[in-house]
Amino acid sequence: MAPSRTLLIGPVLATAALPAAGAGPETGWREVRTPHVVVQTDLVSADARRAALAVERTRAAMLATAWGGAHLFQPEHIEVVVFSDGLDFEHHFGRNVGGVFAHGGYPPRAVLYGPPERWERRATLALEESTSVLRHELAHHLAAYVYRRQPRWFSEGLAQFLETIRVSEDGRSALLGAINPDALRSYNAYRTLTVADALAWGGKLDARDEGATAGLYGLSWLIVHWLYNVHPKELGTFQSLLARGIDPDKAWKVAFGSLALEGIDAELNTYARHGSYAEFTGAIAVPDSDAVERPLGSADVHAIRAGVALIAARMRTDAAPHRAEAEKELGLALGEDPGNVRALRLLGDRVPEGAARRAVAAHPDDGLAWLSLAESLHAAGDAAERERAYRRASELLPDHPGPFNALAIGLLRQDRPKEALPLASTAVQLAPWEPAFLETLATALAALGRCSEAAVTGARALDGLLEGASPAVVQQYRAHVDTLREKCRPGSEP
Repeated sequence: MAPSRTLLIGPVLATAALPAAGAGPETGWREVRTPHVVVQTDLVSADARRAALAVERTRAAMLATAWGGAHLFQPEHIEVVVFSDGLDFEHHFGRNVGGVFAHGGYPPRAVLYGPPERWERRATLALEESTSVLRHELAHHLAAYVYRRQPRWFSEGLAQFLETIRVSEDGRSALLGAINPDALRSYNAYRTLTVADALAWGGKLDARDEGATAGLYGLSWLIVHWLYNVHPKELGTFQSLLARGIDPDKAWKVAFGSLALEGIDAELNTYARHGSYAEFTGAIAVPDSDAVERPLGSADVHAIRAGVALIAARMRTDAAPHRAEAEKELGLALGEDPGNVRALRLLGDRVPEGAARRAVAAHPDDGLAWLSLAESLHAAGDAAERERAYRRASELLPDHPGPFNALAIGLLRQDRPKEALPLASTAVQLAPWEPAFLETLATALAALGRCSEAAVTGARALDGLLEGASPAVVQQYRAHVDTLREKCRPGSEP
């Protein structure tokens, strides 16, 4: 066995969430918490606990093997909605997707279905190699803290590369670098695609036909696997550049500029059939993970279902029915509990002031209730009261980026960029994938004359737009980046 190595060792910024939900009658749904995971599910209690612990332990294994046991800036949380019935999942995301992961909102959320053993797939009993929906989605989650820029091919190729990690029976080590049989099969089935197609991959989740999408997934995995084994030094350079926020096209030219795309296509073909590769072992610090369970009330369940429908609406081309379903579920949630914090958070700037005040009165120590109140005061309300609500939310939720970003925006409108910058930086540290927070940070940097940083941060905001972002939203962000470049000239940075 070759000595252990990692994909990238470096600082990782992370975040935590403390979602609130009111108690209610037994619905068959429950919430299970471990140090970094919140599982919301209608699985039976034993399966729900196994699901939460499986996510927690897989997270530890992935950090140990892929990123050299990097210590996170602070404990980050991920919410995982797990449907017991696959038809509930298929209703939103179709039959060809095993799981989804959404950074659009806070905290980031994965959606899966079935007990943990269903998340593990093995092509045949004779093969040790297996793929995992859970590991795939966790790879996306953790990579968001490592890389400031991620082209689609790298994001999906890396996730498929990491989903074959195998944890030892004693849970103290894991193996990295195995073949992904599903990805290899997809590559072999759709050979008309080229590396140039992979580098240009973008657009909505289901914008292409199923065959082309499967082929791009397979090709992206093969590129990452090949680079890891044949060009590890160049791959390390590429990752470091992405982690620094360098434009992916420029990063590719710097790291792989000597490689002709046509030559890579031919070499990948040979590598897929005859290439040799190595697997590397990493030690795992076994996490001490106690699971805490509580039942979820009916209003909470309606809000959870609304959240899943909104994720589907952002990811799919047929967004309208999913948005309509989300509105229906939100109506049911707020009809049962007008102060339900989980439902109010999904309304965003549409939160009724009265409902937000009821939520604060019922949950005075819940920072999310204060955040909802602050947001409800934007249309009409005392600006000083709004700022006090945001500050109270930031005190109660020091690991939530929303209040920090909102306070930074308020200070920028008062032409106080020096005070805004640390708040905007905190928001981006806590949620580095969120375009709105990146846009705020870019504005603060530009106002202080830090032009090159502002330009890079604005480009990251464009990269981070959700798959389902409308052309109008994309144009809005692009226009803002252009405005920053026009008003803020390089050369004035301290």
